[in-house]
Amino acid sequence: MPTRRTSDPTASVGPVNALPTVEQALSLPAAFDQVVSEDFIDENGHMNITDYFRLATWAPWLRMVELGMGEDYIATRGMSFFTTEHQIRYLAELRLGERFSVHSGFAGRTAKALHAVGVVVDREHHRLACVLEVMYVHVSMAERRSTPIPDDLAAALDAEMAVHGVGWLPAAAHGLTLHRTAPAGSGTLPA
Repeated sequence: MPTRRTSDPTASVGPVNALPTVEQALSLPAAFDQVVSEDFIDENGHMNITDYFRLATWAPWLRMVELGMGEDYIATRGMSFFTTEHQIRYLAELRLGERFSVHSGFAGRTAKALHAVGVVVDREHHRLACVLEVMYVHVSMAERRSTPIPDDLAAALDAEMAVHGVGWLPAAAHGLTLHRTAPAGSGTLPA
């Protein structure tokens, strides 16, 4: 597989896959649209990595809530999603008072796993600030093991993927891969 080696921090190193464009990221549903506040600023004078991570991980989760995994999902269905893996790329700093938005999309799924993406967009400079990929496994809270995503939520996720990010999102979300089963002896929840 072709690889790219570069000193450009916004370029992919490894398999040649493009980051989403700002326009593509903005086409995804937004979970947050705000300015960098004083409590986000670290000793380096820019938004702390924990805030990028927190917001980029919450964006897909909040979208799942909107699609049918409501706040009572765990209590009424006895199921949830566990994060099993994530990859984050910091592409540009955000400074005090700068406007940013956080968008989410879904790159793919299996019967029991979901590959989601959170993108932080620097609205002041019209650039990507952060791209986070997260792999979720749907679990039974009683058994603490993977279980199929219910048909209604699976249909909502499929419909969402058919509308947002068609064509470009799976190619841009190349840092993690959906697996049909967990490797033997891996200790991970099977997908």
